[in-house]
Amino acid sequence: MNGVIIQFFHWYHPGNIWNEFIEKSEYLRDLGITAVWFPPATKCDFGKEGRGYDVYDLYDLGEFDQKGGIPTRYGTKEEYLNAIQKAQELGISVYADIVLNHRMGADEAEEITVHKVNEENRQEYLGEPFNVSAFTKFTFPGRNKKYSEFVWDHQCFSGIDIVHKDNEEIKGIFKIYNEYGTDWTDSVSHQFGNYDYLMGADVEFRNPYVVQELKDWIKWYHETTKVDGFRLDALKHISHEFLKEWITYIKTEIDPDFFVLGEFWKDGAGKISDFFNKMDGLLCCFDAPLHYNFFTASKEGKNYDLTQILHDTFLDHNPVYSVSFVENHDTQKLQALESA
Repeated sequence: MNGVIIQFFHWYHPGNIWNEFIEKSEYLRDLGITAVWFPPATKCDFGKEGRGYDVYDLYDLGEFDQKGGIPTRYGTKEEYLNAIQKAQELGISVYADIVLNHRMGADEAEEITVHKVNEENRQEYLGEPFNVSAFTKFTFPGRNKKYSEFVWDHQCFSGIDIVHKDNEEIKGIFKIYNEYGTDWTDSVSHQFGNYDYLMGADVEFRNPYVVQELKDWIKWYHETTKVDGFRLDALKHISHEFLKEWITYIKTEIDPDFFVLGEFWKDGAGKISDFFNKMDGLLCCFDAPLHYNFFTASKEGKNYDLTQILHDTFLDHNPVYSVSFVENHDTQKLQALESA
């Protein structure tokens, strides 16, 4: 079935989304909406000011007093679960936005070794490695080990953007030296030489303890929320080897029909297809090239040749696994992928 997903949030939304959805859910059902994409429900570093992409604690869905309060920007855990249940009662599937790439707002600093890299070419290392203090230890004291006792430390991260040395704060991109390597993983996009690093404390997916923790977490998340699928954020920055193992685990151990939608943002369908092929058909992908074609058509109006609307799109390359969209939160005004 060719369903219709509604992204039920935008970057400048004031919040309280779970209750708003419940109020509008029957109207959305009557419009023909078959699935809803909810924003990240996890507790943020910036508390209620965060949008969910500054992820702090994956196990806190608005349940614990952390980062300034109990609710997230979008509501409490109870409200989130009520919204999911209401959608499913109406025959609307629920897709949760999942952010795996990074963590922000660590609870403690550690003494670590880092190597600064050129931000325009992350394969170019600047100077020599040096010792610093950095916030890389997550203990989640507000949750007090409920659901998971796992402690994230610098062995769980590959890079960071702020370090301290001699009482001075230094910003940049720093490769963290850990027991899993002094180089970035190669199984990511190669923009800027290597696109492993995006922001915050970048997760080290070569660490087997991290991989196991994320498997345990996703099992807990599915059992807790009963969502029907995920939208996975920022896949250009995440090891495709990890993603294959993790999604295979979901589909074999949790739910074989679980829907997985990936954001692999490239302007050419061939690049998305290359990533998709590495993933062995385990997920669908957003069609960013079609978004750009829509944008060009909107500018050119009657002068645009509509016979070219599918040129070099993922829909044209792989229609079964392509998810079309016109705009999203990242393409809004003042956001990173704003078209104009």
